[in-house]
Amino acid sequence: MPSSNTLSLVSPPEGLQERVRQRSVPVGQVVAWWLGGAGFIFKTSQGTQLFVDPYLSDVVNDIFGQQRAFPPPLTADQACPDVLICTHWHEDHLDPGSIPIIARNNPTALLLMPPSALARAVSWGVPRRQITTLKAGQTLTIKDITITAVAARHNAGVEGWEVYDGVCLTLEIDGMKIFFSGDTEYDTSLRNLRNLDFDSAFLSMNGVGGNMNAHEAALLAWHWGVGTVVPMHHHLWLNAAASDEATLDPDLLASSYSKLGGIGRVIAPIVGDEIVLSRVTNGRAGHRFISNAGTTQK
Repeated sequence: MPSSNTLSLVSPPEGLQERVRQRSVPVGQVVAWWLGGAGFIFKTSQGTQLFVDPYLSDVVNDIFGQQRAFPPPLTADQACPDVLICTHWHEDHLDPGSIPIIARNNPTALLLMPPSALARAVSWGVPRRQITTLKAGQTLTIKDITITAVAARHNAGVEGWEVYDGVCLTLEIDGMKIFFSGDTEYDTSLRNLRNLDFDSAFLSMNGVGGNMNAHEAALLAWHWGVGTVVPMHHHLWLNAAASDEATLDPDLLASSYSKLGGIGRVIAPIVGDEIVLSRVTNGRAGHRFISNAGTTQK
């Protein structure tokens, strides 16, 4: 039986696809919905739906015996992306149980992914014409979204699962700059992105499997001076990482960020719930932690 804490991270999944479809987004805003793990849907004011790293199956359970902690908030058959990005080929980011279905049901959708992910997707029957390779340093503009890939440093520590071409993302939408880490360790090359003046940062924080921990994510957010910080990749598996290096509580990131002097807002996401993003210049409204229950704490 899931713990009460686990349940508090997941909203009722009914009708997510319809809520996304019906949601009208004002100019100057982006709305995001968490799918769990590193998976998100972003919707723009022009109605563009961008899916990033959607894990909607339970295939990792078949491979590693690692079961999902909750049902997916929508199914692969319900997904209707205009653009879908997989930051690397690991199965909880390039989902063999979902990607072929999504591609088949949405033949005009454009899929972006690194070369090692492309090879796998094509072998699963995804049409090559739907896929565009995405490499570090590359910039693409699709509809109203400009996407730039930044090199990730991601070593999961599992033999045969090495990743050499994983990417982080910068998204420019309606004058807003959003950083999306995918899976990466803390790296000085990421610190050097400070001059990009990100408005929001979605940061992996689980601290294991080749990812930065909550303290490193807090340090990066503080260094950048972002207005909004969204922790991610801390809730997906039924049996959480047993390592004493794992950091799975967003409160830990918020606390470290506050102690560093961070003054942006930290939003702990709920699976299936929306997050409204807008421009917040260096978090001048003062530090806030917004819990998954929606409570704001000074």
